[in-house]
Amino acid sequence: MDFNFIRSLENAKPGRGWQRSSTEQIFSDWLDRSDIRDNGLEQAIIKRVSQFEFLNNFHSTRTRGKSTNSDYLNHLSHLVCAYLKQCKSNSSGQTKKFVNSVFPIGTPLDQYLNRIVTFNYDTLIDRQLLDRGISRRKLYFDRIVKNKGDGVRRNIDEKFDHPLILKLHGSINWRCDRKHFDDLISGAVSQEEKLEIWHDDDSVPKPHDGQSPLIIPPIPNKPITASSLFNFLWTCAYEYMHEAKKIVIVGYSCPPTDTLASTMFGHFNSKNLEEIYVVDPNAIALKNYREMLDPKVASGAKWRYYSSFSEYIEGEIS
Repeated sequence: MDFNFIRSLENAKPGRGWQRSSTEQIFSDWLDRSDIRDNGLEQAIIKRVSQFEFLNNFHSTRTRGKSTNSDYLNHLSHLVCAYLKQCKSNSSGQTKKFVNSVFPIGTPLDQYLNRIVTFNYDTLIDRQLLDRGISRRKLYFDRIVKNKGDGVRRNIDEKFDHPLILKLHGSINWRCDRKHFDDLISGAVSQEEKLEIWHDDDSVPKPHDGQSPLIIPPIPNKPITASSLFNFLWTCAYEYMHEAKKIVIVGYSCPPTDTLASTMFGHFNSKNLEEIYVVDPNAIALKNYREMLDPKVASGAKWRYYSSFSEYIEGEIS
């Protein structure tokens, strides 16, 4: 998705509507001399954010009439939300097999010992659990509300300290006010401030309707620790890794630009860790993780490799 997303935006551009105008704005407000189509999503965002900050301060005529970084990322996050919402699991049933293996049907929620930590925005895995009727407050975090305007309060019986899925970069079905999105990506949000976040599994917001998908774009320095919500999610993920007996890493290569993730992988220390699975089409990912982890952790665990998710499902779950 990362490498092909910009070209996919252009190819799928509709004849009219906000998705067309937002796509055109992404292309017209590009600042680099390279063609935006030759950049992956992450690379494009990093270039655009860095160049706008520099030029706006030292050569402002080059940015005159161009979108601010806040506006640019707002349009891009809405487009990401719109296109990822169309994603569906294939007909193999592998997603369901995986979820049922991690969270067995019939087991009480407070007895689940497994957790999923993901950097993805999509809801392919989430839907399997939502269809079972599992509460979003237990699935995501216990202060998410059903509708905007419901506030941030919760009853004591809704408290759930260990969400089943930790979405460390947000989710396409989480919503926040546009100001919250702007403050979050700029690092201006306060940890003490409890901001209202609601869910919406049905519709896609538009860039000018005052609300934003709560997803963290791959900006150069993700200010995630400034937010009480993301600080909580990342803290839980780090604690889970310290407790883990088995870690399965699926399709995440932990790029050097994601310094928070690489730091988390490089500094956790689990005395209980027995197995590490790496599922990735490129076998170099196995080598990278072995070198990234603390040598004591890496040497004490058995390593296993699968080149695809289907291969992993067939070998370990089916």
